[in-house]
Amino acid sequence: MNNSYTSSSHTINKAHSSDLKGYGLIHKLALYSVLIFIFLIPWGDGVWDGLARVFGILSFGLAAWLFVMEGTHRNYSYFHFFVIGLWSWVIFSIAWTPDLEEGKVVAGRALQIMLLPLLFTLVLDKRKSMLMAYQSYVLGNVVASFIILYNYLNGIQSPYYNRYTVQNIETDIMSIILALSIPMAAYLATTLDKKWKRIFNVFAIPIIIFAIFLTGTRTGSIVAIIGVLYWLFTHRKASFKIKASIVTVFILSIITVASYAPEASVDRVFSAGKSIKSGNLNYRTVIWKATLSEWQQSPIIGVGIGGLGHVLNKQHVQFKASHNTYMQFLAENGIIGLTLYLLLLVSILYLILHTPLPEKAFLLSLFMVIIVSQLTLHLQIQKETWFALSMLAIHAIYSRKRSNG
Repeated sequence: MNNSYTSSSHTINKAHSSDLKGYGLIHKLALYSVLIFIFLIPWGDGVWDGLARVFGILSFGLAAWLFVMEGTHRNYSYFHFFVIGLWSWVIFSIAWTPDLEEGKVVAGRALQIMLLPLLFTLVLDKRKSMLMAYQSYVLGNVVASFIILYNYLNGIQSPYYNRYTVQNIETDIMSIILALSIPMAAYLATTLDKKWKRIFNVFAIPIIIFAIFLTGTRTGSIVAIIGVLYWLFTHRKASFKIKASIVTVFILSIITVASYAPEASVDRVFSAGKSIKSGNLNYRTVIWKATLSEWQQSPIIGVGIGGLGHVLNKQHVQFKASHNTYMQFLAENGIIGLTLYLLLLVSILYLILHTPLPEKAFLLSLFMVIIVSQLTLHLQIQKETWFALSMLAIHAIYSRKRSNG
């Protein structure tokens, strides 16, 4: 990779290649447990529904031990304050939810989600460990991509006709899990010091894109473009040879998708414009209208955690969620909940904008994948969402401190 961005990234990476030597045994055990947990996020539930959760619990236990033995550090920010504030409010809203049983289930997941950013920040506190976390997630998505390809070749469809996913993971969510890994792979392909690692991440991108097409998900395909554009940006100063290689990869990817992806999935992906033009976005506008109607009944505090599905039933809308993260927070947790979430996002954006350009480009692309995907999907309580948000904060804090000397 013959460009100034890559060269500087290699220098940074080499300078920090041995920074794990300062880790004690407990920190190393916690780190590797977290890395396995991250690796399992995209596909672990397909082997056994809850496998990722097992390593998540182990990671929390080791992190708690690490906290007791070594204490914490100063890599926390307003982001973590808003995380605790948001999810404390979400859990507190169980006091007025109309569906107590569903509220208890969601509250349990909310507590786990609240702790994830604290876990990642405590354990992934150096550049080397951050790069390892990104690589673990990309590796996990490559595994997930091959599982999806296997399901396609063997006719194992999701509950939706001619769409494919990893077992126990909803198709739309699977596409976002995959899409989040594209800017990470692109970043690693221009950052890691070993050539074979950079090559692996380059080839991971078309594999993951093909898997997204197999899911037949329009939102996932749209946000995947953001990651691809970032990849192109990283090569803006590259040699003609490298640019020609990128064009070749794109052409081969298009030919592969056109030749081997199921026609129904491809047609569905490219029907995004038609869906927008029709005005209902695959029934989402009906759900959104009903959601806003219910929110107006309790605009400040919302209907309560896990209660949206219950109140939507009154309007004969048979959905438990709004298919929009922002509306989900607004409806269930009111203006207070949505405000806390938006402040959380703003705190991340503030951190990103104060990083050097190469890091800023990557972090902004990952940030945009999250923001755009949440417009049509309810992703507020998904592990991959909070892994990505946590990495944005951790990476931005580290880059900002380093640039300030």
